[in-house]
Amino acid sequence: MTAPFTSETVIAYAASRPELQEEIFHGAADLQAEALTEGNVNVIFRVFSARDPQNKSVILKQALPHSWRYPDLIMPVERSRIEYQVLQLEARYCPEQTVRIYFHDAERNINAFEDLNQHVVMREGLARQNKYPLAAQHVGTFMARTLFYTSDLFLSSGEKKALVPHFINAGMVKVQEDLVFTQPVQPHPNNRWTRGIEPQVAAIYNDDTIRADVFLLKEKYMTNAQALIHNDLHTGSILVNERETKVIDPEFAFFGPIAHDVGSYIANLAIAYAAQEFHAKTDAVRADYRAWLVSSLAETWEVLYAEFSRLWENEGNGEWPSPTYRKNYMRALLQDTTGFAAAEIYRRLIGLAHVSDLWTITDEHTRAQVESLGVNIATAWLKARRGVTQISDLTELMTAAKITYP
Repeated sequence: MTAPFTSETVIAYAASRPELQEEIFHGAADLQAEALTEGNVNVIFRVFSARDPQNKSVILKQALPHSWRYPDLIMPVERSRIEYQVLQLEARYCPEQTVRIYFHDAERNINAFEDLNQHVVMREGLARQNKYPLAAQHVGTFMARTLFYTSDLFLSSGEKKALVPHFINAGMVKVQEDLVFTQPVQPHPNNRWTRGIEPQVAAIYNDDTIRADVFLLKEKYMTNAQALIHNDLHTGSILVNERETKVIDPEFAFFGPIAHDVGSYIANLAIAYAAQEFHAKTDAVRADYRAWLVSSLAETWEVLYAEFSRLWENEGNGEWPSPTYRKNYMRALLQDTTGFAAAEIYRRLIGLAHVSDLWTITDEHTRAQVESLGVNIATAWLKARRGVTQISDLTELMTAAKITYP
């Protein structure tokens, strides 16, 4: 097994790659390395020239046979190859929102990416109440295009079936099956939450209608190969500034239900909404920023709906000539989005894979309040999802949710 990168070995590796020397470093000998630790899964370093850190820099991402943050969580190194190939497809369909990849080192399971050092991780920006006026347009467009162009609505039956085996990604998908759909809705040693919301967690464990609904979503996740989905599309997998939005980290990708990607993103906006209980320091700032998050959530769906519908109308393969079917398809997509979003919130708040929105809250009482609000949003969404017909149904449920701790 290849040893995990250290600051010293990653510099030596970057210096040994001719393509990086020719295209990025231009022979610079003053290379330095900075470990990036936002994610849960991989070893990631930024390597840069000390004299020109903005222009002469690269991101190197190494896949280990386990999660670096949770070493007991076994993960296949094949995810590195899948990430490389998915980014190539995404660059074909939506280059404006796709991070550039320089190369894939199959022997050492390493990918090299452009360093988007003028961007921030969206999750971190939301915690600071930054507003990104183009993010909803960009993310909605990215989802619509990458999902439509890899679906049976665009591809021929033969093309789609030939593509699916290249992205089976069984090990990574199994991680999501367990962490998103199986463990959070029943007692499991991996689950964890802040002391004080035990009554809410117990209510979920004791409500078999909740568990049954999540298991229905799990079954769709496992069997409904609608499109090549990112499969981990959250605010930690997006880099943003006021002008650009770039989606990264598609290493979990496989052919699955479209609503899973949409729901994962919407869920993490809802988590950011709940987390403003801590991150926004005044009531006025909190109210203003939560209103922006609600608006961004709604706009993302509206952009996705409009662009997906436009593509289907203009570039569809002609095998679905029914306006009623299209209407029903999009309504079902929103309802499934609502359910997948709820499952993702449960995963992030009471399952294993927590996020920095929460772990940066050192005060236990406040963190419990945030988790309480997030869990209540998720439960409201899950129980109402079959009656959802428009995005305002979701946003109204979100804004109506309350903290029930203590």
